[in-house]
Parts: sequence; C-alpha cells; structure tokens
Amino acid sequence: WYQPQISLADKRVVGMEALLRWPLGNGQFVSPAVFIPLAEYSGLIVEIGSWVLEQACLQIKKLEKQGFSGLRVAVNVSMPQFRNHGFVQSVIDCVRQHQISPQLLELEITESVVMDEPKIVIEALHKLKSFGIKVAIDDFGIGFSSLSYLQQLPLDRIKVDRAFIRDIDKAAGEVIAETIINLGKRLHLSTIAEGVENEAQELAVKAMGCDEVQGFMYAKPMPQAELLKYLQQASA
Repeated sequence: WYQPQISLADKRVVGMEALLRWPLGNGQFVSPAVFIPLAEYSGLIVEIGSWVLEQACLQIKKLEKQGFSGLRVAVNVSMPQFRNHGFVQSVIDCVRQHQISPQLLELEITESVVMDEPKIVIEALHKLKSFGIKVAIDDFGIGFSSLSYLQQLPLDRIKVDRAFIRDIDKAAGEVIAETIINLGKRLHLSTIAEGVENEAQELAVKAMGCDEVQGFMYAKPMPQAELLKYLQQASA
C-alpha cells in the first residue's frame, strides 16, 4: 500500500511511502504494530523487507511507464535487515535490476534502529548514499539520543513525528515541531510532517517552513490500483 507525500510549495505529489498491510479477508487489517514485531521476532522481517524493497523498485518503474516519472518511493528498513551482511548489495542490485534512478528510492530508518547498532547502520547508509539512494530519519524527536548521531548519518530528509503534529496546537507540540523543522533547515535537509489531518496543522507546518506533508488530509494509504487513479486525478 502507498501513502502519497505532497509538496507544500505547490501541492504536487512528490513521492509516497510504501506501507505493509496484512488483510484479514473481511475488510479489516492486522495492525502493523502487531505483525511487525512478530515478524522481527521470527526472523521473517528480512524476507518481508526484501519483498517490500522489490515492490518499491517495481512501483517506481511502473509509475515511469504510466507517465509519472520522478516520484520517490520510501521504504522502511529494520535493524535485522542491516544485520544481514548482504543487505547493502541487495538494495543496489534491486535498483540496477529494475533500471531505476537510485535517487527515487528512499530508505526510512527510525531513531531506535540507529541507536541499536549505530556503527553498522551508519556504515551501510554511507555506502547506499554514495550509490545515490536517499535516506530519511523517521519518527524524529521521539527519542533524544539520535541528536548525537545526526551529523554522522548521511541524511536527506527528516520526518516530523505525527505525535508532534497532533499536538501542534499546544505550546509544547508547536515548539518541538518548529525546532525539528528549523534543525532540518540548518542542516540543509528537507523536512516532511507526518500525520497532517486538517488545514490548521497544514498551515502551522507551512508557516514553520516545512517542505512536505503526508497524512489523511491528503490521502490514506491505498493499494496500487487506487494510487494510479489518485495520481491521475491529482495531475488533471
């Protein structure tokens, strides 16, 4: 499933995040908060991660063929994937196999992944970045520990966590969101606000200088067929 990401400057769709959904067959879905930890515990997360990466590369190629070139696809990466010795090469091979621009693939890591084994993660990301792949840090601001590693990470983008966007109308939430966005600007990184659900939140992050947004106000995560219709309507 894919959730579009929108540029605040001109309201264009500039990319999307690839999200896992586990259907129950009755129109309901198992929450990722339930099945992702299970997949990590069982060791299946490496295979699942490889499959998601493959689907993302395929999606970039399909979008190009359908006239939507230049759209970025972001994929979440877990710690077990980084521990897999062949991970970096498998990402590079996937990009080459599908003949896509590496700049259109973005790997999202969370603060907790960085903190788990920083040396392994930083080394892998530098190799992938040198190949041209984009790197984003997700859930930024949830833990304070990542600040010490921020300069070592080859980042392109900071994602402002939805918890701060939800509380942006409160003094603390506003200050934290603005601080993260300003930090991104000072580090010459692009910023994207997650979980934007209403116009007030959009206006707030835009006034703070945020570059992009993602959330239910624009589009919910959707399967591939719906995504194509959404993109066609958005570009009409």
